[in-house]
Amino acid sequence: MPPISVALSADFLDPSGQLVFPDIGLDTLSPHPPIPTRFLPTYHPAYTPGELTGIDALLSLKPRVTAESLAGVTQLCAIGRFGVGYDNVDLAACTAADVAVYITRQAVVRPVASSIVLLVLASAHHLVRKDRLLRQGLWTESTRLLGREPRGRVLGTVGLGNIAREALRLLQPFDFAEFLAYDPALTHADGVRLVPLETLFAESDFVLINCPLTPQTRGLINEPLLRRMKPNAVFINTARGPIVDEAALTRVLADGAIRCAALDVFEAEPLPPTSPLTTLDNTILTSHSLCWTEELFRDMGRESCAGLLALAAGHPPAHVVNPEVLSRPGFLAKLARLQSLT
Repeated sequence: MPPISVALSADFLDPSGQLVFPDIGLDTLSPHPPIPTRFLPTYHPAYTPGELTGIDALLSLKPRVTAESLAGVTQLCAIGRFGVGYDNVDLAACTAADVAVYITRQAVVRPVASSIVLLVLASAHHLVRKDRLLRQGLWTESTRLLGREPRGRVLGTVGLGNIAREALRLLQPFDFAEFLAYDPALTHADGVRLVPLETLFAESDFVLINCPLTPQTRGLINEPLLRRMKPNAVFINTARGPIVDEAALTRVLADGAIRCAALDVFEAEPLPPTSPLTTLDNTILTSHSLCWTEELFRDMGRESCAGLLALAAGHPPAHVVNPEVLSRPGFLAKLARLQSLT
């Protein structure tokens, strides 16, 4: 009887067919009964039914999973998303097709938190702007840019999940005066003062966005909120671009109403070269990859493969984000079939 069949999205490979990343954890499958894997041959922004037909599980990086992707797809049991976000997956369509979607919740925590620390310090010390001035031969002008240390400042985070908590832990030695958080799901948090969103924006010297993109958070950060920020405040977004009204943020930055913004995510990705954000001196812009490290992809791969091993044993993977699928007869029948293959 053939073993469980696994495909990976084509964007794990470069144009020559070589892995872009040195280690995506596939070696963790080798001590076990063989689970063959293959890479899809062509990248499409959204999966086609043909790509998802005849496989039991999919490990996915960037392509979207839509209702159209799943049309007529009956064998697929699970999709493992490399990362913690799943706004590129139609969860309702997956549930209706008896497909569990799971994420690599643990693997992303430290790399993203480290990226947040990097942006806090880079913005505090004018790292990027000093680099730009020096490359223009403006040494003296560069020396006149004085930083504002985190010491004694207030830092606020919109969302206080695992990544935000790890970022605050890493930032503890920099002697912030206070940590604030807005998170409607919480009523108490040790070492953090929970405040309304308006209060957080008005009182924070550094504002971090650490919430997922949902219908409730899309456009949550609007111009009135941004205009509440202190003139020397820094805005940092490593979560998802559409949480923020990008045009409003651009206006606020162009007006000099806040000190700067450090952005790893945008409403449209890739960021268009014509974006007005690229013309502003008070921005740090990175390509939704600041947390991409060798360790991140190794650990995401290991976590994704652990989900495959669970499926092969007839168990659902950890960190399923559409848990209602787990009790559906169709999904349970798929699990039973996978267990029978090993």
